[in-house]
Amino acid sequence: MRALEGSFRTADDVVAFYEAAMTARIAALRALPDEALTRQVSFFGMFARPAAEFLPMANNHSIHHRGQLAAYLRSIGSKVPSIYGSSADEGRG
Repeated sequence: MRALEGSFRTADDVVAFYEAAMTARIAALRALPDEALTRQVSFFGMFARPAAEFLPMANNHSIHHRGQLAAYLRSIGSKVPSIYGSSADEGRG
């Protein structure tokens, strides 16, 4: 599931890749044994936590970047699409 930089030509290409990649990665995550999720993982040497504790951090990081993308879209005059339900830009002409 590796996308090469510059390989996407349309928004639909990105969506298709994301859906396929996330489906595969979630399945792999669900298949992990308990030992893999409870082992200590270092966060760049700053602290260590069980691997499972990094899942919410990764989720929040993804949410942050979606919000960042929405801000960039609006700042260039584009409309923000529905991300987590309807957007304030939907229905505006």
